[in-house]
Amino acid sequence: MQIPEQDLRNILDQTDIISVIERYVPLEKKGKEYLGVCPFHDDHSPSMRVSPDKQIYKCFSCGAGGNALRFIQNIEHISFPEAAAKAAEWIGYPLNIQKAEPDEKSVQNRDAYETLRLFTVYCSYELFSQDGLKALSYLSGRGFSKEILKEYEIGYAPEAGMVKDYLTHRISDRTMLEKTGLVQIGTNDLIPSFYNRIMIPIHDANGKPVGYTARILPPAQGPKYVNTTSTELYDKSSLIFNYHRAKDEARKAGRVILCEGAMDVLGLAKGGFKEGIACLGTALTDTQLGLIAALNVPVTLFYDQDEAGQNAVWKFAQKVQNTGIRFSIVANAPRKDPDEVFNAYGREGLEQAIEQTVSYASFAFDYLKNQYNLNNYEDKKQYARAMESIIRTTLESFEQNAAFEKLKALTGFSFTAEPLKPVWQPNRFKKGGKAAGNAAPAVIPPVVKGRLQAEKSVLWSILFHESFLKQFQEQVGFFSNPACSRLSLYILHAYKTDASLDPAILIEQIEEPDARDLLVELAEWPDYSDLLPQFFDDAVCKIKSDMLSHKIDSLTRQIRQARDLSEKIELTKTKQSLVLEKNRLKKTVQF
Repeated sequence: MQIPEQDLRNILDQTDIISVIERYVPLEKKGKEYLGVCPFHDDHSPSMRVSPDKQIYKCFSCGAGGNALRFIQNIEHISFPEAAAKAAEWIGYPLNIQKAEPDEKSVQNRDAYETLRLFTVYCSYELFSQDGLKALSYLSGRGFSKEILKEYEIGYAPEAGMVKDYLTHRISDRTMLEKTGLVQIGTNDLIPSFYNRIMIPIHDANGKPVGYTARILPPAQGPKYVNTTSTELYDKSSLIFNYHRAKDEARKAGRVILCEGAMDVLGLAKGGFKEGIACLGTALTDTQLGLIAALNVPVTLFYDQDEAGQNAVWKFAQKVQNTGIRFSIVANAPRKDPDEVFNAYGREGLEQAIEQTVSYASFAFDYLKNQYNLNNYEDKKQYARAMESIIRTTLESFEQNAAFEKLKALTGFSFTAEPLKPVWQPNRFKKGGKAAGNAAPAVIPPVVKGRLQAEKSVLWSILFHESFLKQFQEQVGFFSNPACSRLSLYILHAYKTDASLDPAILIEQIEEPDARDLLVELAEWPDYSDLLPQFFDDAVCKIKSDMLSHKIDSLTRQIRQARDLSEKIELTKTKQSLVLEKNRLKKTVQF
């Protein structure tokens, strides 16, 4: 559908974002804004802020944000015009909807899509009929709930005669049956392509049905899987199983899980992990790679641990080089795919397997050892060169030292990690967008001014390189100053969505004036990169010391108020340990 621009403006003007969001999420008023738990990620504390003045919402954890219509679109998983229509209905706005012209391919293949839809419905019906009892019993035994079977439209094609009768009487058009791959081509008799098989429908990226992968029902003999032959709609090199369902789930989960086959994806779904996909065909194509890249989330590879699965991981890694796609590899139980893991260990075991990932470099250490003879000097040199390249190109600078130590232990060859390379240039711009002048001499600013100065120093380091963000999250985790906190969330979101960080672009995305002004201030600081990481470490130590001071003060008050002697003693012991910790920090850096 198409909605006139003036209607969209009127709907936005008349729609109150607070009323819209409170239909889905409870909000609490805090000053001029409202706070709520973000529904677009696993949020355990109110991370979403809603501004009635600006009529926008923003989650400062996952980065979701926009106006009222965008919220409806994202939470309902519908198109923007559909969201506008829903809002118009709520406010009683008389909307004049113009139906959009369907694209040419959809028009040309309308009958083919309908044919496949009808056959999918037929197979779903048969699965729950008397003829499908064995198939249903088999699927139930493998942990498939009725909800999963319905959601993924899994069905059963009964014996050939029954399928032939259905196709003859319900669809009848022989040309259409051949066009969709439902019958064999070049035979006088009408011979179904699928019978006595469990049917798993395959869709294109937009959710239109294009074909099937069909699993034989044990103990019948024959190929384990039979797929739709190549047709105008079904080109396995351009298709990804479950992509149309998983794309929204992947963005919510912050990852997509790439498996080897459709049953693996369904195995993930049985455990509640809906962000699984599988490429159709043996080799990852550029088209499939483009679809994966469009999700803009890291990839978790969940392939078998056998030789074929490991070779597939290696080929994937070679294919995605220089694409910016981030990925890690599941180091799960040997020779078990997701479906086997779920059936053997349940959801908890599946979750543990998914979370046990390793980097590409860690995988390559073991994989390449099988390709080279490390007892042969020339092979050992080639192995070392190959690993050096992988370490330098895929690991962050702070990760490289440990990897090179491991490589030295294996080969005896020594390598040095490269220094951190900035993702932005200090003094790159000033207010108004003009380049800053020459930087002042690099002198670490004294953190004697307090925690605020230290937090600014940490932010400067984080802007310089993403590795400091990860270190700060692990060592401290939060900023006490509101402007620093807000800016850090924008930076976090920028690193999640882009391979590099451009302050000139980032500043346009920041809505809060204090955070925007802080970014401009940091951009005008001198270049401290030669003093890293000590510059960062000193600032973190100051923040930790400040946190300890607050805890010590709090314990002092509790000790004074405590009436029970044993309680006073325990509180005093705790205070003494914190004082020792603070003294240790003082020895680390001169405050």
